[in-house]
Parts: sequence; structure tokens; C-alpha cells
Amino acid sequence: MNIKILSLTTVIVGAFALTACDQKKSATADLDRILGVASDSMVSFESKNSSNMEALNEGNVMDKFSSSYASDLNASVPPIHSGPIGVKSEKDGSFAGFDDKNNNGVKDADEKDLFKLEVDTANNRLLASNEGEVRESGFSGSGFIMGMLLGNMLSRQRATGARPAMKKATPKRSASKSKSFGSAKSRVGSGSHSSGK
Repeated sequence: MNIKILSLTTVIVGAFALTACDQKKSATADLDRILGVASDSMVSFESKNSSNMEALNEGNVMDKFSSSYASDLNASVPPIHSGPIGVKSEKDGSFAGFDDKNNNGVKDADEKDLFKLEVDTANNRLLASNEGEVRESGFSGSGFIMGMLLGNMLSRQRATGARPAMKKATPKRSASKSKSFGSAKSRVGSGSHSSGK
């Protein structure tokens, strides 16, 4: 009888632990995919807006990109997060992704941060971080709009003293625990945010 109780307890505790792990994973975002979508979004943002440059300026380029990036993140298949993702531009030149529970594009007090996206031009890389983990990806981008976006990010970094170049990427844990979606450079221009391509 004690063995049956012990076995049942082990099964219940194991199921609870697996559920807690799944909930933690769904509460955070996959940083490698966030970087891939960011790289693709920068390329598409340039091409979508190159014919309508008068709509963009130094004052609104960060917010316009935030909106475009959030749309691309939410269109990812499979979903990056269990609910809608919002993105807002920060004073330090980064973009903050958050759990946009009410899907209004505005970060409310009860909406949890999911990730932070920064550019490190000194090392030609994008950085995504959350809960102490930092992932990196190379990026490429040229054109007037991309220059305006990066220039705005860099001037905000300088004004606030942000130093993304000092951040070190944390290594991947293992191939079985995290899927590899290829480098951002290999996806540039693919127009797809899915892992099945």
C-alpha cells in the first residue's frame, strides 16, 4: 500500500513539475526566434517604407518599427508566445517586448516583460535578452530608413549611457532543449517567420 501511495505521489509531483516548466516556457519568449524575426522585420521595414519616406522621421521611426515588429512577431508560426506580444521603444534605444494581454499595443501595469532587443553596432550584432539570458545574432541592413532607425537607437544609447557592447551572449544549453532556427542572415529576405521553411 505504501508503494502505491509513493508511486501516485511521484506521478502527481512529476506532472506538476512538467506543467510548471511548460507554463514558464510559455511565459517567456524564444530569444533565437525573436532575433530572427527582428532581422527579417528590419529588412521588410526598409522595403515597405522606402516608397513613403515622408511618413517617417527621427521622432516616429522607433514607434513605427515597434508596431511593425510586433505584427511580425505575432504572425510567427508556431507562435513565439502563448498570447499577443506588444513591443515598445525605450528611452535607452532598445525595444521591449511584453505580454500584451488585452492586445492594445500599450504596455499596461499588469503586463509582463518578455524580452529586450538591442543593437550593438560596435560588434555588428543584435542582442535579445530576458531573465538573465542573452542571445546574439549578426545583422545586416542598409538604406536610408535603416540608417535612421539605427541612428535613433544609437543616439538614445549614448544619451542614457546604455552599453550593449558589454553584454556577452549566454551559450545554448543543448540541441535537445532548444531548437535551432538558423542564422538571421540566412533568413534575410525570406519573408517567413516560420521554422518549417
